[in-house]
Amino acid sequence: MAAALILAVVGSLWITRSGWSPLVFSTNPYESTPAENFPAGEAGLTLPLAGPVDGMTADQVADALARVRQALVASYLDPRMLVDHDSGPLLNLLAPDSASTVGPRFDTGGYGTALIRLTPGNSLVAEPRVSGQLSYQRVDWNGIPALDVTSNYVFAYAFTKPSGVVVIHSETHWMFPLGASLRPSSRGMYLGRTTGYWHGMDCAASTKGITAPAPPVDHDADPRYHDPEPLDAYFDPNRPVGITSGCR
Repeated sequence: MAAALILAVVGSLWITRSGWSPLVFSTNPYESTPAENFPAGEAGLTLPLAGPVDGMTADQVADALARVRQALVASYLDPRMLVDHDSGPLLNLLAPDSASTVGPRFDTGGYGTALIRLTPGNSLVAEPRVSGQLSYQRVDWNGIPALDVTSNYVFAYAFTKPSGVVVIHSETHWMFPLGASLRPSSRGMYLGRTTGYWHGMDCAASTKGITAPAPPVDHDADPRYHDPEPLDAYFDPNRPVGITSGCR
């Protein structure tokens, strides 16, 4: 099942309800899902070849790509974010002006599919699986020249209680404004527009920006919802991130 929810200003997210269960006699919780063939953890975060763009050398673009990769690790894989709900490692990578916006919104449950928090006490049974890509281009960003590094990844998380795999597909624009006239606090990386969905998650937890596996009976799921796509479609980083709603 799926549900739609809008994050004011910063982007949007969608959540789906149908889930996957690991094979009863398998020690690999991803074996019954497409994530079985995904790289584990940071191995799935590969960088494209960096080239120059207007206003940046190839080396500067490479530095921006590496910084986005660090941000993805901090946002989706680092136990400090997943378990401790500590946004500090991610905020330290952002320009001060961006961090001052992201921090308070994170504290109130924002960025649910971009900064991943697991339910307290609900541990993962295996390392997350990752599939997707980074791309970049020179853009005009609100009248300012900027490098837009877009991350488009599917992350799969296997939980112990209840057992199951939760999928998060997120597309995020990491912005690097250019220009000699920028004030010091505006220089660096910004967490820009982000769009994504959950699949196989707990509906109530998702409304609070928390990632948790679907319970055996989820009273916050819409019983009238019929999923229009096969379950495997939600593991595909090339599918659109816009989906329909399956939570109440």
